[in-house]
Amino acid sequence: MSQEHHEPTVQAQPSAPEGRLIRLYERAESVLTSVVALFLIVFVVVALLGVIGEVKGPLLAPTPDFTTAALKGIDAAFLAIILLELLHTTLSRGPISQQLQEFLVIGITAAVRHGLELAASGRGSNPRDVVINLTINAVGAFVLIAGLWLVRQQLRADRRERRADEIARAGGAPGQSEDD
Repeated sequence: MSQEHHEPTVQAQPSAPEGRLIRLYERAESVLTSVVALFLIVFVVVALLGVIGEVKGPLLAPTPDFTTAALKGIDAAFLAIILLELLHTTLSRGPISQQLQEFLVIGITAAVRHGLELAASGRGSNPRDVVINLTINAVGAFVLIAGLWLVRQQLRADRRERRADEIARAGGAPGQSEDD
């Protein structure tokens, strides 16, 4: 089952100059991806150091405010997680369907972070505005989750179809692969 799945492409063989140009573009892409990855690593380190800075103030105050420290710590930690997910997605070279799933996960994580931020900042705000903003955020998160579910369902259907085709070519019964 450890087959590598490649998405289908239709491409003519490049000429020699086109091949050199393609290799040049691939090298440039690799260098730029590495630069972006380095920036993201720096941003992750800055975000993690920011957690310490954000949490230190409320905890070391004459009257420690644990709630504020926890909220700021969670917010900064979610930012670091989002940056790490972006780093992972940037460096992944998988098929577009895999990258789509990774970006949807980043969006869901960002929506959760934003929802927590809205809920935490709602203490001094108009309750109606907070509920409206949380509802809009929840709908956005739900749409992202539904998109992720749809992508995964399509991938499962594609796998089942490939298995059925393999079984049909091998001369087996098509109903034998329905284990998903």
